[in-house]
Amino acid sequence: MLHAYHQICAEVVHQFDGYVAQYLGDGVLGYFGYPVAHEDDAQRAIRAGLGLLDALASLLTHPAVPPGEQVAVRLGVHTGLVVMGDVGAGAHHEPLALGETPNIAARLQHLATPNTLVISAATHQLVAGYFRCKALGTHTLPGLAQPLEVYHVLGASGVQSRLAVAALHGLTPLVGRAQEVALLTERWAHVTEGMGQVVLLTGEAGIGKSRLVQVLIEHVADAGHVWLECQGSPYYQHTALYPLIELLERAVLRFDRGEPPPQKLHKLEGCLRQYDLPLAEVVPLLAALLSLPLPAAYVPLSMSPEQQKQHTFHALLTLLLRMAAQQPLLLVLEDLHWVDPSTLEWLSLLVDQGPTTRILALCTYRPDFSPPWTGRAHLTQMTLARLPQAQTTVLTQQVAYGKALPTEVVAQIVAKTDGVPLFVEEVTKTVLESGLLQEQEDHYSLTGILPPLAIPVTLHDSLLARLDRLGAAKGLAQLGATLGREFAYVMLQAVAPWDEDTVRRGLQQLVEAELLYQRELPPQATYVFKHALIRDAAYQSLLKRTQQHYHQRIAQVLVAQFPTILETQPELVAQHYTEAGLAAQAVEHWQRAGQRALRRSANLEAVQHLSMALSLLATLPETAARVQQELDLQIALGPALMATKGWVAPEVEQTYGRARALCTQLGETSQLFPTL
Repeated sequence: MLHAYHQICAEVVHQFDGYVAQYLGDGVLGYFGYPVAHEDDAQRAIRAGLGLLDALASLLTHPAVPPGEQVAVRLGVHTGLVVMGDVGAGAHHEPLALGETPNIAARLQHLATPNTLVISAATHQLVAGYFRCKALGTHTLPGLAQPLEVYHVLGASGVQSRLAVAALHGLTPLVGRAQEVALLTERWAHVTEGMGQVVLLTGEAGIGKSRLVQVLIEHVADAGHVWLECQGSPYYQHTALYPLIELLERAVLRFDRGEPPPQKLHKLEGCLRQYDLPLAEVVPLLAALLSLPLPAAYVPLSMSPEQQKQHTFHALLTLLLRMAAQQPLLLVLEDLHWVDPSTLEWLSLLVDQGPTTRILALCTYRPDFSPPWTGRAHLTQMTLARLPQAQTTVLTQQVAYGKALPTEVVAQIVAKTDGVPLFVEEVTKTVLESGLLQEQEDHYSLTGILPPLAIPVTLHDSLLARLDRLGAAKGLAQLGATLGREFAYVMLQAVAPWDEDTVRRGLQQLVEAELLYQRELPPQATYVFKHALIRDAAYQSLLKRTQQHYHQRIAQVLVAQFPTILETQPELVAQHYTEAGLAAQAVEHWQRAGQRALRRSANLEAVQHLSMALSLLATLPETAARVQQELDLQIALGPALMATKGWVAPEVEQTYGRARALCTQLGETSQLFPTL
């Protein structure tokens, strides 16, 4: 009977990726978080415990159990830090968790009644919302100075929110940016008078660039003027003109998801007529840019890729200028540090045209990006500084709905956030959600002594804590973060392992928790992480192998279900295969992306795509097929390097030298290089 019992325990523990550390008579010690850590090890331990309660029912019919007798199991779970080490003597060694955590778990097990699972407060804090629990009060355990709060786990609760958001509220009022706001509104006033302006807004991540942009957008919208907004993306920084394509489809032409190409083309024609652009010249250019089939009524393009690119640039610029001619226009382009070279090249044309337009081009970027435009009279550079202590204090009160926080809480927030507005906002929300504060009429008060760990040391920890308290929606946020800063509902639903109702509830929970912003309604909805750091924290909270699994799933779904993306953005598929660690598939799509970029004369992007393919190809086993593929890549890379670096650049020489060596290796030198 013990043999069957041990076998059941091992199967259930392994099912939840746990580790059976020891068999102690009729007891079993299991670890969750060693040797492989997970973001939800406390949950895994409890699910394994509940699974054991169900699985051990089979022992009731075991031949060794006398009729009428019962088989009972008691389980205890505690969570904490341990030191792992090998213990033993001679040939017998085993890994053992050293510390009080396994001792407390064993003592909790003795508190359990037959066929029940009890957990500590530390574990309950991590899993609250995932399971239905009953408080058993505090108990004094041998060897512990302080009583321990204990809970009885009744069962899984399904999807539950740990956050009680009373009502949606707007953005936190802006604090400490009066001079910056005044400067932006002054530049906008110049634009309304016919003097175009360019503003470059820079600052570290979380410093408040997007919040300041939002203030100007509200100012422009209140006056009845037009504004357009787009942004760079780390997933599309190698896709030529991606921000402009996305801007056209979403804000200018207002394409609906799933809309047939003829209807999209009709919208394009209507827009061009509205701004008096020649259809015969512009429709073929923008149809090619938007990957729309060209009707027989139009003459196909018969120009070189470079000519097509320049004519497309001109068409996009003319459309923008015609829009601004009707009324002043605010064009926002955020995250220049993630913008592709072709978009930057087009933006340079707009900057050159700036003084003669009624356009305010507002661009944001992080300090590691160097804009190519300087020394222009119509160009203003702004750098956002961190907030001083007094303004940080005001911001904490704004986040707390106008109510003052305890002095000691504010002091820790000021010390740990260093005046970065996003840090201040997120850490303050974490404190408000922690249960450490009690709401009074005009202030919050501490419910007890503020422990040192009540305030996260870093923003990353703060965001992870918020994600942990989201229950099942945490996994949804992590999967969305794998898709990127911005993702479409249909894409998330396609790759998610959950049913549609669960996905919708989880997304709504993330929106209510202010982790995501939502545009439109499902299934046309698009979601944007509130800030790049929120997305980064959600993504980095995944284990490496989970990240790879998600990226592989996304890439496979893109290939199987989204042929338009596969055709127009092969570099996106390649990026996901790269992150998935699938080099062979990634090389194939990087090569396809490079060839597509070459056809469009996007030579910088072509160099990036092909270089990435070559670096990944070098990690694959050397075969004749690999040599041939490298040769194809080197030959494709050569013209792109000549176009970007010049004919006599060392990189060109190296590329063709390597190609010749590969030809020699394949015995094809005479056919491919007859003049060498």
